[in-house]
Amino acid sequence: MCPEPLRILLVGRDLTPQSQFSERLCRSGCLCAIVRSVAEARAALDAQQFDLVLSEMALPDGTAYPLLGLLERTPATLFFRFGVRDGCWWLPALERGQRTWGQAALRPSQFAHQLDALLAAAPPLPATKSAAPAEHAKVIPMSAVEFVTPKPQRVQPAKVRVRKASA
Repeated sequence: MCPEPLRILLVGRDLTPQSQFSERLCRSGCLCAIVRSVAEARAALDAQQFDLVLSEMALPDGTAYPLLGLLERTPATLFFRFGVRDGCWWLPALERGQRTWGQAALRPSQFAHQLDALLAAAPPLPATKSAAPAEHAKVIPMSAVEFVTPKPQRVQPAKVRVRKASA
């Protein structure tokens, strides 16, 4: 029996199934679900257990702090994304349900290394599982959790500009 792939909940108004971030996670073999608010995150967490939750700090219906209480003493790891003038920092909040609040914020490159380590430890998505393509994936409805899967890579032909010779 294959171990389950890493289940990731992405929480934020700017996250979409087509974003580079969610596509990268899906291509790495993870199952990703996307919600946009604290209320939708609560519903998703009631319906499904997640291994990793990555959330924007400011959400349309308030701050993401309630996720700390929802995920504490669960096997989940939680990071908050905090926007700064030159990009974003990631704040470690929980590691496998234990508070890590107070650790230094991670710059994007530091977070990428930590995320890569988490992804490397996760088992790959079994080849026998199939799901809807990413373009059909929706924000998680309140009644069920749908996961985003990677869409096939399309190679775009290079555009070539031809200059006309001046007379």
